Amino acid sequence: MDIRQLQYFVGIAETGRFSETSRLLFVTQSAVSQQIKLLEEELDTQLFVRHAHSAVLTESGKELLPLAKNVLRGVEACHDRISDLKGLLCGTLNIGLTFSLEPYIRETMLAFMSRYPKVKINAYYQSLSDLLTMLRNHEIDIMFSMMPTSPHEFIASIPLMEYRLAAIMRKSHPLAKKEHLHFADFMPHKLILPEKGLRDRNAIESFIHAETGELNVVSLINDVNAIMNILQESNYISILTEHTIKNNPLLCSIPIDELSKPIPIYAHFNSTTVRKHSANVFVEMLQQSRMLFAKRNNI
Repeated sequence: MDIRQLQYFVGIAETGRFSETSRLLFVTQSAVSQQIKLLEEELDTQLFVRHAHSAVLTESGKELLPLAKNVLRGVEACHDRISDLKGLLCGTLNIGLTFSLEPYIRETMLAFMSRYPKVKINAYYQSLSDLLTMLRNHEIDIMFSMMPTSPHEFIASIPLMEYRLAAIMRKSHPLAKKEHLHFADFMPHKLILPEKGLRDRNAIESFIHAETGELNVVSLINDVNAIMNILQESNYISILTEHTIKNNPLLCSIPIDELSKPIPIYAHFNSTTVRKHSANVFVEMLQQSRMLFAKRNNI
């Protein structure tokens, strides 16, 4: 039994004629007759009582008709669903990122949700190690992060953007008026840093190396948002991505000379599965957004 046989069967049941069905489906009448014969042989029952110019359903045919229509509707729904997914009319997109990347991704998320309102976006803010596990287990479709320190065979990566680490502090802090800083400037001041495992801390470890031992680090916190809340109410300093404080009226970011080297960010996919069309579109929108941002800011 195949879809074509059911299409012919329903066509004959609705028109009452083999000839009319062949005309409507653009096939020969002999082809229609042959497929109905094969269907009757498979089901071991007669589906039509054939007359000279018409065909009438038998009892078996009447029982089969609603079932055949349901199958054909299901097939049509499958085609419609896949077409919707290709056209981004429905579906789900799961993305993973750390909190400090949120300012970079936020604009694209809002634009994507506005353009494709029927595609549900689930965003997971986790540590780099947790995101790698989720990507490996197909729990997320895209992971936005720096390149993992160790290679992973299941990952396919696309370069997206670059960012820099900066000193983050309250605008009333004594160092806030400086245009740039050196590590030596931090010595008299207390620092709060992201805990190990967070993406910003990984970057700090990679780019500062031994210098962190000379800094007056009084606390490690595993949530960048919590760090920012503390900075707003104190004279502590932290080292985070330069745009972490975007639109925050109380905090400022100051470049650090020793951390002037840009850090690349990638979109990582699981190469063992088919990439969602919505994931490709989201990355394209993010790339366009970053290009416009760079152009506006002469980067």
